[in-house]
Amino acid sequence: QIGLCVRACVSTLTMDIEKASAKIQGLEISKDASDRALCESIQSLSTSTKMLQEVQSQYNTEKKRLEDALNGSRKQIEVLSEKLQKEERETATLCLKIASLESTNLSLNSTISTKLEEIGKREALVNSLTADAKKSSAKIQELEKARNALDKALKESK
Repeated sequence: QIGLCVRACVSTLTMDIEKASAKIQGLEISKDASDRALCESIQSLSTSTKMLQEVQSQYNTEKKRLEDALNGSRKQIEVLSEKLQKEERETATLCLKIASLESTNLSLNSTISTKLEEIGKREALVNSLTADAKKSSAKIQELEKARNALDKALKESK
């Protein structure tokens, strides 16, 4: 009976070992499938990481390029702003000079007009005096002729 009992136990243990062995094989198949899936996931992650690194590198390069361009534009804006302010100051100065010149021009035009009037009056006076001088000269010539005639008549009468 002990032999039977031992055989039954051995038989049970053998069946349990076969079941455990089958379970172990199933688990190893599952482990292998999981390992393959893990490897594929790791490869996919590695590929994605490389792509992400490339995209980040491109992003950083483009960001740097845009920042440099922005800084260059800011500097150009600053230079142009300074030039604009300088030109506005120069324009304001020129406007003041133009206003001053216009005022001077009006004053000079008034002075010129007054002087032209004076010249006109003096030319009229000169013309009048010239006419009077011609009349006086003509009268003097007449008087000289008359005196010459009288002198001649006086000489003849002596």
